[in-house]
Amino acid sequence: MNLSTSYMGLTLKNPIIAGSCGLTRTVDQIKACEDANAGAVVMKSLFEEQIREQDAELEQSLAMHPEALEYLRADIDMRYGADAYTEAIAKAKQAVSIPVLASVNCYTSKWWMDYAKKIQEAGADALEMNIFVMPADFTKSAADIEAVYVDILKAVKAQISIPVALKLSPMFTSFGNFALRLERAGVDGLVLFNRFVQPDIDISSLQTTMTPSFNDPAGFGRSLGWIGLLSGQLDVDLVASGGIRDSLGVAKQLLAGAVAVQVASALYAKGLGKIQELLNGLEEWMEDKNFATLDEFCGNLNHINSPRPETYVRAQYLKAYTNVE
Repeated sequence: MNLSTSYMGLTLKNPIIAGSCGLTRTVDQIKACEDANAGAVVMKSLFEEQIREQDAELEQSLAMHPEALEYLRADIDMRYGADAYTEAIAKAKQAVSIPVLASVNCYTSKWWMDYAKKIQEAGADALEMNIFVMPADFTKSAADIEAVYVDILKAVKAQISIPVALKLSPMFTSFGNFALRLERAGVDGLVLFNRFVQPDIDISSLQTTMTPSFNDPAGFGRSLGWIGLLSGQLDVDLVASGGIRDSLGVAKQLLAGAVAVQVASALYAKGLGKIQELLNGLEEWMEDKNFATLDEFCGNLNHINSPRPETYVRAQYLKAYTNVE
């Protein structure tokens, strides 16, 4: 059984990528992911706030990314500077043979040019940019917000030659059009979708708090739907992220058109042994369906190839339930 796949020109021995999380922070952890049979690893993100704090031109007024704020407060022992991050990349590349993708979490284009080059020089196989611009400024239009993403992508692509993927949220007015703009701007891969900490209120202390969103049942369907719609229409590699709990979920995302899947929450919950469990189940399903390689079925049920393409369109979903009381 051949489980190999290609992601942004990189050869992966299988489609299970250990996503950026606390389990991919150190060289030893990355090696553990390889030993657990991960096809690739995305390192724990370097946050723009870390670079700003390290930079001598630290701005006094910082509209902090909400996920980064929680990260810096609750995970302070795990914070390392941008230079140490590139050192970790170099050591990881010496320690493992699987692709190692760097990850940066950003919301402006100003701070990333030098560090993008340093990440490439350190030996990272690719760069995943985890971008989220909170539309809290009500004077900004959807086009204004989208332009920030495109500007960041273009600026980074102008500085480095390694592949660049964007890990995105689904919260765009016309996601398909936005994905097309990113393709034209040179993106190599899209990871769909990101998760965020959510605001909450402690009614006892009357304080606002933040809550992680590890359990997001709707996340899997959002990812599956948009991968199915984009697959075959964009010349961009698509990776599924969010809500992947078992091997059948992996198979579904591949059928929709993903070239690989990222898992993180499942690894927190079940340990790194979950990777081999997913692979074993995928092989069993492939054997049952007489598939010898991923290429034989990846994208077979995307919007273009599906015998029921209307299932990817919400209006048809509503029509299907017209008679349900």
